Amino acid sequence: MSDSFDRELETLIDGFHAQERLRIWSLVITIFGDAVQPRGGEFWLGSLQGLMQRLRVEPNALRAAMSRLTADGWLTRLRVGRKSFYRLAQAGEAEFAAGTRKIYAPKPHDAADEWTIIALTAEAGVARDARRAQLRSDGFGVLSPTVFIRPGTNHVVPAATPDNGETMFVGHLAGASDMEALIRHAWPVEAIEASYRILVDAFTPLARTLRAGAMPDPLSAMAARSLLIHNFRRAALRDPQFPAPFRPSGWTGDAARALAADIYRDLARPSEAWLDTCRNSQGIPIAKPTIDIADRFGLSLENS
Repeated sequence: MSDSFDRELETLIDGFHAQERLRIWSLVITIFGDAVQPRGGEFWLGSLQGLMQRLRVEPNALRAAMSRLTADGWLTRLRVGRKSFYRLAQAGEAEFAAGTRKIYAPKPHDAADEWTIIALTAEAGVARDARRAQLRSDGFGVLSPTVFIRPGTNHVVPAATPDNGETMFVGHLAGASDMEALIRHAWPVEAIEASYRILVDAFTPLARTLRAGAMPDPLSAMAARSLLIHNFRRAALRDPQFPAPFRPSGWTGDAARALAADIYRDLARPSEAWLDTCRNSQGIPIAKPTIDIADRFGLSLENS
């Protein structure tokens, strides 16, 4: 156990609880996507309660979150005697799978590649608002209420497909264009960068402690890993992964990704040791991860 690590972890937990809106349900989805899915997908509520207790989440708050996630179709529950086991439902799996490559992929390609433009139809009506939200979550920027653009990042996010009679164009940048101005117009660059900056400021002290040789206990390592991915995920999913020539000057995303990768690598072994103690509904230890967790941010694009 490391007192210095525990102090830094407690500071991060304080920051988590200081948020204006505490989304326990979102943290649960992070934990399932990051830690449970690579190990077979099933998790005992008692194990989750132990982790949440380390994060100072009240049992009533967790129960409310689990009820909400189950009712909304994000989780499914299996009862074995008096024990409850959960796994991501199809909607939850799709949500995290769609973002997995953006969260854990190495830094974006430096090539400019192609740009995709989708023009919505006026006939979409009220469904257009939902489509706009979907395109933004898929990394598209907004050129106008009906025109959306995204860099060619199909290696990170699913390939774009037109819907409901929309028109899609794929092309290359022509001439000397002011792409930084366009990017700042089309995407909430300041908000994305602010999220990355907050993460760097918050987690740099923990990284220093780990580099100095701190040895966290397994449960504390799992708690820190959960907070790290929970915070990084929110920024990474909004980041359209601009090619290097078009990233805004002073872009913090690369530093945030490098920091997250270093901390994650240091926490992998002790946090996985805690997961090794967790059991599934058959009463045996949950499966070993199907990937090399320690190298998750460095996985090749083909295997990520």
